[in-house]
Amino acid sequence: MKPHLELAHHLWRQQVLPGDLAIDATLGNGHDALFLSELGCEVIGLDIQADALEKTKARIGEKKIKLFHRSHAEIRSLILPKKPQLIVYNLGYLPGGNKEITTMKESTLSSVQDSLKLLGPKGALSITCYPGHDEGLQEEQALIEWASHLDQKSWSVCHYRWLNRHRAPSLLWIVGLLPLDKNYRK
Repeated sequence: MKPHLELAHHLWRQQVLPGDLAIDATLGNGHDALFLSELGCEVIGLDIQADALEKTKARIGEKKIKLFHRSHAEIRSLILPKKPQLIVYNLGYLPGGNKEITTMKESTLSSVQDSLKLLGPKGALSITCYPGHDEGLQEEQALIEWASHLDQKSWSVCHYRWLNRHRAPSLLWIVGLLPLDKNYRK
């Protein structure tokens, strides 16, 4: 049972429309990118590990996604065809890969801060945290601290945690508030 992923997928379904741009900032094995492409999104994916890019290509195919071999910390360097409606982070290490290579608190904080500036109106960040290892715990704590100080007039922030599962994955969901022009999605 992976309730954090089920919840994330539920939120993503509500967030995006076919044709929207979504960015998978930490590709991993490509499961999130595949899900986003099945929702009809135009998907851009990033990962620092070549192995993650290859696994994603094998899972999805190159035609449905634009892949970049770079760190999520370099998200601001992307040339985007339009503003993304959703940027997804699934932090930690590559499942089945080298557990010594993990996302790090400093680069993740830099990336999510840059991501907020990239989002379209009422765009969202979905950040799955894995506090089961020490770096993941520090990363989650830093993200919660940062997100708790976002301007409440501009951002709605929720943190979903399963309280009876010690150090279980959690989901941080950050959504921009509606712009004044309510027809922005038509």
